[in-house]
Amino acid sequence: MTKKNRIFCVSYDESLLITRKMILEQAGFDVTPALGFAEAKEHCENDPRFDVIIMGHSMPRKDKTALIGNLRRQCNAPVVSICRQNEPPLDEADFSIDSHDGPEALIEIVNRAIGSKARPQSASDALGATVSRPALATEPLRKVL
Repeated sequence: MTKKNRIFCVSYDESLLITRKMILEQAGFDVTPALGFAEAKEHCENDPRFDVIIMGHSMPRKDKTALIGNLRRQCNAPVVSICRQNEPPLDEADFSIDSHDGPEALIEIVNRAIGSKARPQSASDALGATVSRPALATEPLRKVL
């Protein structure tokens, strides 16, 4: 049996967290969700072996920055920050994606993060340009990233 890549997904919005978990699991990933800062910190302290960490756009930037600093002490996985539309990439994250880019773009950037040897500083470094692809045909999924 092939080992699934482990994704740690953090959000402050439970419905967005559940939807992202479902999308990523359908793409073949093993997803550990965490709702909020305290739960994320606890998960990473107990089992820090993740291949990628995703931080949702519902998290305030200051909380993302603090959590990345905390997680880096236990986990060396690349961090993907989902940013609000027109929000600049988070410097502390290794990869950034716009929340409106859709599920296909999220899966693509997660795969790039898993395959990265050296961590790029932004999506433009990782992809040569900002990830921008049409979303899946299902409009509600497009809006929940």
